[in-house]
Amino acid sequence: MKRILAVLVLCAAVGLAISIQAKDVPSDVQQALIALDKQWGNAGPDAAKLDKIIGDDVMAVGTKGEAQNKKQLIADNVATASQGQNVTYTADEYKFNMLSPDVVVMTHRGTTKGMENGKEVTESHRSLHVFQKQNGEWKVVANAQIPITM
Repeated sequence: MKRILAVLVLCAAVGLAISIQAKDVPSDVQQALIALDKQWGNAGPDAAKLDKIIGDDVMAVGTKGEAQNKKQLIADNVATASQGQNVTYTADEYKFNMLSPDVVVMTHRGTTKGMENGKEVTESHRSLHVFQKQNGEWKVVANAQIPITM
């Protein structure tokens, strides 16, 4: 319960900051960030691909509410991706807010489907990503992922 409360407080704080300073995000920036998010979702256990997407000083909240740095976030993604076979990733319901020309907040729903221990598994989550343009490239500098349970 404390983890959920902490994530909700984080989301509320970001939401408040967005509502105060938000600007429309140009379509080309949205498309670039969607492409980056899909690269992440399809990276599977490939740590090298994840390393290129995630910023060195990322601040993340894992699916169990734990604080993560870059190394921990990548390790968690690799471990999770290694558990399934024939995994597909689909993302939708993207929303964006631009806090500055170099900082964009994105939320979306992500769904993975695959086989795990001979059983079909489907997992859906909401993600909150903060992207920052660093040396001309967009990087994830903050991330939180919350499972969608039904």
